[in-house]
Amino acid sequence: MKKLFTVGLLMALAYCYTAFAAPSPANTEFQAPTMNIEGTASSIVSKLDKSLILTEAQKPKLLNIVTNYLRQKVNIQPLQQSNLKAYTTKMNSMQNGLHAKLKPLLTLTQYTEFLGLKPKSFDDTNVLSQLYY
Repeated sequence: MKKLFTVGLLMALAYCYTAFAAPSPANTEFQAPTMNIEGTASSIVSKLDKSLILTEAQKPKLLNIVTNYLRQKVNIQPLQQSNLKAYTTKMNSMQNGLHAKLKPLLTLTQYTEFLGLKPKSFDDTNVLSQLYY
């Protein structure tokens, strides 16, 4: 009987510990989802390579540009909830900076094709949305 009581008490304590250790929905409601920056950047470059037929010299440079852009994007993500105007201003500036870095890297044909790859709206299933939105 003592063993049964002890096991029951341990189970109750374990349940209470996990219930209080789990983050409450109120604390996580406005947290931006995290992104695997390197993995996302690699996926973007891979998809762009198929569409733009990148040279071997362009791939590592493009990967570096995209990785840095995604890092900046993750860093300003909290502004989307706290200060939308500042977020929009920074995103526009980052977009302009991204395009300024891509223009000299890509050929005119590749750059034109790149602009044509922009999805109509943000789409979680299209990794390229991370570059445009």
